[in-house]
Amino acid sequence: MLCEAIRELLHDDYAVASAPHGAAALDLVRAHEPALILLDLLMPVMDGWSFVERYRRTAIGSAAIVVMSGDPDLPTIAIQLGADGHLTKPFDLEALHAFVAAQLLGHAAKAPHAAAAQADRPSSQPLT
Repeated sequence: MLCEAIRELLHDDYAVASAPHGAAALDLVRAHEPALILLDLLMPVMDGWSFVERYRRTAIGSAAIVVMSGDPDLPTIAIQLGADGHLTKPFDLEALHAFVAAQLLGHAAKAPHAAAAQADRPSSQPLT
């Protein structure tokens, strides 16, 4: 339900894709090369830890990764994963939009040549 709420919140301003688990997410990032990945650490099939490890080894792009979890040690986990940010669950969906915009702006400042080619632009067609 949270994934669908995030997708609905962001789809007017960004091209948004979602995956039910980490293995499917790897397929999506290979096809769409996103600028930002909102990553739940607890997913079936492939968890967030495994996703980050495989993404870092195989990804063409260098998306900013924001990890999401209710774990009280999330800030430490985010550092261990080399994540660009973290969101502790539960979080306010209204504040999420501003957080995503700030992450994308910060990521673009670090790699302006890569950010221009990313699929983070407004889109009326959902990615699958």
